Amino acid sequence: MLTLDHIIIRSADPAATLATLSQRGGLPVLAEATQVGGLTSAIVRAGAVDIEVLAIGDDPPDRPHGYGLGFVADRPITEALTEIRAAGLPTSAPISARAGSGPDLRRWRAAQIGDLLPGSFPISMSTRRPGMTDRLSERFGSTLARIPAVARAATRTAGASMVVVTEYGFDAEAYRASSPVGSELLEVRVNTGDRLDAWSRLPLARSSLLRLDTAGSPPLLGVVLAAHGEATPKDFACGDVTFTFQSNADRVNPA
Repeated sequence: MLTLDHIIIRSADPAATLATLSQRGGLPVLAEATQVGGLTSAIVRAGAVDIEVLAIGDDPPDRPHGYGLGFVADRPITEALTEIRAAGLPTSAPISARAGSGPDLRRWRAAQIGDLLPGSFPISMSTRRPGMTDRLSERFGSTLARIPAVARAATRTAGASMVVVTEYGFDAEAYRASSPVGSELLEVRVNTGDRLDAWSRLPLARSSLLRLDTAGSPPLLGVVLAAHGEATPKDFACGDVTFTFQSNADRVNPA
């Protein structure tokens, strides 16, 4: 089964967007803006879920916008991709990546899932059972991703969205726990458009934080956070991604 691990906001200036999320959302910074292959990534922590800000592609958006979602599986990534493909959803081969160095080195493998959101990041995907072709693609793609010029070329066209499943090669829970707690993510509202059938075939955990909406127009993402501390922060927007807060009273006695 898949569990929500992070949401993705695309931005022309990840450092500035990170500051907005930290200051207005009460979200502790987990990773400052760092170049990873052909993109720049910055992360804040929202409880057990990360909010990642990406600079990707040669056509940066005028303002931050909801770009996608990331999941983790309860089994090795190859087994998870086999199940997802068997449900008729295409995936890419996993690609290995890393950030940091020494004791701060983080390694992971990630594969994209297609058909869930419009305009997926352009990468080869298949519904065939993972096999030798995927292993060769992973090895080749992971090698090329470590060459800066090639990585930049591969991410030049970002598409409109990205949905990934990630397998961490480090203790992600301990890494998150190394930062303050901050506001907890309670819910992510996702505009699925006409793709609700595809989402119904995704093997999501029952305790999913997603609320799927079939609205036909942007924005893609809306985020609900728990108020941290006695005062409830003001709702705000980060580009086209809305952030709203719920107090303890709202959750105990919903309207």
